[in-house]
Amino acid sequence: MIDKEAPILAFDVSKGSSHCQGYLSFGKPSSKPTKAAHSRSGMAAAEGISETLERKTGRKPKVVMESTGVYSKPVIRWAESLGLEVYLVSPLESAKVRKSRVRPTKTDALDCGVIAEVAYTRSLRRATPKSSLYSQLYSLSRRRAAIAERLVASKNQYRKSLDAVWPLFDEACDPFSGYAMWAVGKYRHPEALTKAKEGSVEKALEKAKIRTGAISKAAIASKLIAYAKEAMSGCSPNDGEVDALMSALSDVKRDMKALGEATEKLIALAKELPHFALIASIDGAGDALAALLCAEIGEPSRFSCRNGIVAYAGLDPTILQSGRNDGLHYSITRKGNAFLRKYLYLAVENMIISKADNAITRFYSKKKSSGLCQKAAATAACRKLLVAIWGMLRSGSLFER
Repeated sequence: MIDKEAPILAFDVSKGSSHCQGYLSFGKPSSKPTKAAHSRSGMAAAEGISETLERKTGRKPKVVMESTGVYSKPVIRWAESLGLEVYLVSPLESAKVRKSRVRPTKTDALDCGVIAEVAYTRSLRRATPKSSLYSQLYSLSRRRAAIAERLVASKNQYRKSLDAVWPLFDEACDPFSGYAMWAVGKYRHPEALTKAKEGSVEKALEKAKIRTGAISKAAIASKLIAYAKEAMSGCSPNDGEVDALMSALSDVKRDMKALGEATEKLIALAKELPHFALIASIDGAGDALAALLCAEIGEPSRFSCRNGIVAYAGLDPTILQSGRNDGLHYSITRKGNAFLRKYLYLAVENMIISKADNAITRFYSKKKSSGLCQKAAATAACRKLLVAIWGMLRSGSLFER
C-alpha cells in the first residue's frame, strides 16, 4: 500500500480516455474527477493536476490505476515519461471496496475515489518498465498465440470442406501432411487424380520438392491414386464446394507459414536472453517452448519470492478456511497468466510422454498414486516446475535431472 500522507493521481481508465483525480493524502482529494482523452492535448489536464499535487505537497505523486490491459498502456507510458511511479490495482480489489460501501454505486467519476482508497489501504503491484527485448518477446508471444488460434479455426474449416470433396481422406493419410495438401491443391478433386499415372504423380512430387520422410515418393503416388479410385466424392469437379476447399486450403497454408515464421523469430529473440539456455535445459522443453516460457515469465528480477511467480501464473491454491475446514487441497485460483500455465502444462506433458526421470515426473507419479486424477497431478507438477525455474533463474544453474 502507499503511504497515507503521499499524494496520488488516481485514474479510472477506459478506451480512449480516462477520469483522473488528485489526492493530497488519504481521504483528501485536491479536485473533482477530470476526464482526459488519451492524446497529447488530453493528458495536459492530468499533467496539470500532477504539477499542482507536487507544488502543494513537495512530493511527486504516484499514479494509480486499474490493470486494464491495452487501454492503460498510453497512460502508463505518459506517466513514465514524466518520471512518475505507476502502481496497478486489480479490478477485483477495487470491486471489493466498491461493494463494501453502504450504497455501492459505479460511475467513472466515483471509481477514481475507489481506486484511491485501494491504493492507500491495499497491497499494490508497481508497474515496472519492460526492457525493449522483453517487450518484443511478450508481444511476439501473444501474436503467435493469436495466429495459432486462427490456424485451429482454418484447419477446422478445411477439414469440413475436405470431407465433402475428398471423403475419408484423413483415413488414407494425414490431411495436413505436405504431400496430402499438395495433392488436394494440384488435383482439386479425386476424379482428376484417378486419371493420373503413378509415374507422373511421382515426378510431380519430385518437381514440387515435397518432403515425404522415410516413405518413398513412388509409395506416396501409389497410395494417393489408390485412395482416389475408391473415393466417392460428395460433389462434381465443377461444384462450388471445390472452390470453397481451395480457399480453405489457402488459409491453412497461410496460417501455417505465419506460425512458423513467428516461432522462428521468437526463438531467435529469446536466444539473446542470458537465461534462455537454462530454461531450454528442462526435459521436454525444446527451443520453441523455452522461448514461450521466457516471453511469458518476463524479467525474472521482478519476482522477489517464489510465491510471487506462482501467483503470477495463477497456480496458487484457493484458500477457504472455516471451522474444521483446513482450507487445503482446493483447486488453483487461475487468477494469473493463462498462457504461462498452458506452456508449463505442455512441458510437464512432454516429460510424462517421453518418460523422463526427474524430480518433476517423480512428483507427478507420487501425486497420482496418492489419488489425484491425471490433470490435477499434472497441475501440481506445473507448480513444482515453475518453482524449479524460479530457482534456476536465481542461481543460474541448469535443470537437474
